[in-house]
Amino acid sequence: METKEILKTICTEKGISGRENELYDTMTELFDGIARIRKKPNGTIIAEIGDNSSEYHIMFDAHIDRIGLSVTYIDDNGFIKAEPVGGIDLRALPTSAVIIKSTSKLKTTMQNSDGTFGTYNAETNEDIMGIVCAMPPHLTKKEEGLSRDNIWIDTGLSADAVKGMVNLGDSVIVKSEFREMLNHMVTVSALDNRAGCAALIKCAELLQGKNLPCRVSLVFSSQEETNESGAKTAAFELSPDEAIVVDVGFAKQEGVPNEKSGAIGCGPIISIAPVLSKVISDTLTEIAGELTIKCDYEVDGGGTGTNADGIAVSKGGVTCGVLSIPEKNMHTQTETVSIDDIDSVAKILAEYALRGGIRNA
Repeated sequence: METKEILKTICTEKGISGRENELYDTMTELFDGIARIRKKPNGTIIAEIGDNSSEYHIMFDAHIDRIGLSVTYIDDNGFIKAEPVGGIDLRALPTSAVIIKSTSKLKTTMQNSDGTFGTYNAETNEDIMGIVCAMPPHLTKKEEGLSRDNIWIDTGLSADAVKGMVNLGDSVIVKSEFREMLNHMVTVSALDNRAGCAALIKCAELLQGKNLPCRVSLVFSSQEETNESGAKTAAFELSPDEAIVVDVGFAKQEGVPNEKSGAIGCGPIISIAPVLSKVISDTLTEIAGELTIKCDYEVDGGGTGTNADGIAVSKGGVTCGVLSIPEKNMHTQTETVSIDDIDSVAKILAEYALRGGIRNA
């Protein structure tokens, strides 16, 4: 499947942190004929490819959860209060259209086969549309803005209707349309980190039918946006010999430091940090060169701010590397990446797996 179609499929799915199970059926379809997948109780999805009998085990990780909101309160006027799940950009939230994933049971009246009527419980499983409230500028001070503890959603429904359809804890995502841009770029929400997930899926496609000298686990980890628990628990269970984490990084644009960003459309960003393996970083650079793929670099003095920080200290320790896909407008409804960068990451990972990682380095 084309990378663009994979992205369109998974980025329009829900699945905020803690609700990743909502993507399992879709991932099963995407991996049909490529790999058998399984899901963990915490929502992490794992696909395994390569030589299952091999003692050497590589883990590729990309977190599958997305940022969103969670319903915390419903007032007597039907307005819904919500709290961020993950680091949503509050500057872009006011007046945004949102989708509430209802989990309520409604009473519904149905006609029985004998002509009588009965009342039954019915799952709504509906998407309820709403708008994040914004005070008119005429009534606010210049410095006032939205805060994490003051997010309200208006559905246009009465209080009784809202309380009958929405439960506390229901998930909310910001509505966003998948749009193609010039120069092979696309924009939509949830590219952090469904772009990384697409790279892993494309990697599996590239390796289909190939004889790998190792076992490879593709981990689509849960809850990265909240506590990185999916990657930590997966690494503990799988106990890989090494791991590469694929995430998004900052793309070069006004206001973003050059040394902390990569040029969009010019290949991935390779991380260098004390918590990472220098051998893996050098090997990724070598492979990129052989494939004539340009790369940028991000050097950190400690951790990476990715799942690699937790994977590296799992059990007795795991040697790790990080590949990032440059992204503009992170944590908004107009996240932007290049399809070419995703494909470049997939090619580097596929070649890395065919080499057997750094096993013989």
